[in-house]
Amino acid sequence: MATPVILGIGAIAAAIAGRSLLRRGLFAGKGAAEEWAKGGFKAKMDRKEAIAILGLKDGPKMRSQLKDAHRHIMLANHPDRGGSPYIASKINEAKDLIDKTDGKGR
Repeated sequence: MATPVILGIGAIAAAIAGRSLLRRGLFAGKGAAEEWAKGGFKAKMDRKEAIAILGLKDGPKMRSQLKDAHRHIMLANHPDRGGSPYIASKINEAKDLIDKTDGKGR
């Protein structure tokens, strides 16, 4: 009867220790828990936010990857498929902003 209790306490202790190590970044690198962007969208979208929304990296290949990235994200977030209309509008706004700023030459 004592063995299941000891195993249970050991499992709980291991889970608490593992959680603590993950939060400190000792397993998955420094700040792995903070890798996601905190907060919502900015009031006025800028180029950096648009690139982050579409999951692109700023560089010479970004223009060629823009259409595929937009299509991929919209397939997952389209309102007709259960996605949020607000998120879909932000994705489209990000694509339009990058199109506009790249057309002018930054």
